[in-house]
Amino acid sequence: MDSGQRVDAMLCDILIRGGEVIDPSQGMRGVRDVAIAGGRILAIEESLDSAEPTFTVDARGLLVVPGLIDLHVHVYPHHMPLGLEADPLCPAGGVTTMLDAGSAGSRNFAGFRRDVIDRIDTQVFGLVNLASPGLIAADLGELVDRRHADPAGVVRTISENPGVAVGVKIRAGKHIIGDGEQGWENFREAVGAARESGTWIMVHIGESPMSIPEMLEHLEPGDCITHCFKGGSTRVLDDDDGVFAAVRDASEAGVIFDVGHGFGSFQWETCQAALDGGLEPTTISTDLHSKNLHGPVYDMPTTMSKFLHLGVPLERVIEMSTTRPAAVLGQADQLGTLRVGTVADVAVLERQQGRFVLTDSYRQDRTSEDLLVATTTVRRGELVPGGGGLRMRHTAE
Repeated sequence: MDSGQRVDAMLCDILIRGGEVIDPSQGMRGVRDVAIAGGRILAIEESLDSAEPTFTVDARGLLVVPGLIDLHVHVYPHHMPLGLEADPLCPAGGVTTMLDAGSAGSRNFAGFRRDVIDRIDTQVFGLVNLASPGLIAADLGELVDRRHADPAGVVRTISENPGVAVGVKIRAGKHIIGDGEQGWENFREAVGAARESGTWIMVHIGESPMSIPEMLEHLEPGDCITHCFKGGSTRVLDDDDGVFAAVRDASEAGVIFDVGHGFGSFQWETCQAALDGGLEPTTISTDLHSKNLHGPVYDMPTTMSKFLHLGVPLERVIEMSTTRPAAVLGQADQLGTLRVGTVADVAVLERQQGRFVLTDSYRQDRTSEDLLVATTTVRRGELVPGGGGLRMRHTAE
């Protein structure tokens, strides 16, 4: 009898037991057991009683989702002044894949790859900044001096780093790229580098020298506008707080509208008006760096919680944080999913209920009844020590 039980047993490295699995890539929501072996999802069933795991995670009462994908971070520490260490962010936020949004340019991307991407455990992809030194001197405006623009170097860098350097980044604020024709010249060169490299461009909108509808005339499906819910002069909204028709058309055609919360790029009122006008973000991301790590952003789950507060259903919030960014990266066959056989990246989240203060980038508070917190992270089949903690939890009196 004992021998037969051993033959029938499902040996696995990790068993995540009894959590509410939400996997938009499979249209799956329900209580499931998830077995992991050899760095891959081995099985996902209502019950895996025959499993014999090395480690068990009791996820009863918790949410089990694909590893979160943050499509906008800055993780080039010690070189880019605001850069963070990527690996500690993984368990703290349930993020197993990150896209560094242009911290490095053609002159230093090789160093970024050698010193960070190839040495850490968390999977990091990179966008190449049109400015050759990246964001090393971001406070001075990296493209105010046109000599820093290096479209040919961007194309070369992407060619030399296939599967790692995946696109182009430009911060299109007039204090960064210049006003008038200089701003347009930098913008067009960044778009041209994306086209020549066969990749895509992420455009940071600031107080830009052109409107978003004017930008969109040059963008194609797969290109991205980040900081899409910022306030100020350059918004996805017109003067009457309605969504620009060009923005709605571009979103429907496949241009990516990414949150990129950041220290100054997410406004409750703009986001609410956009949602009321039928514009949801394509992807949720943080723009995490040293100035917002301990507020107002904190991490991906806190940013996701803001969209729950604004009425976006949980399944779509998960989709915006897993399935959709995986597709943007061209990795939907392996990432942002819990399909059997795919990379075992898993986030276990707790949906706390109470009265929690959430703050936008303009220091405006709202009180939410929900707060998502990362409790357990599995990265490429290995349990990662640590979790979200309490630093993002501010209860309303």
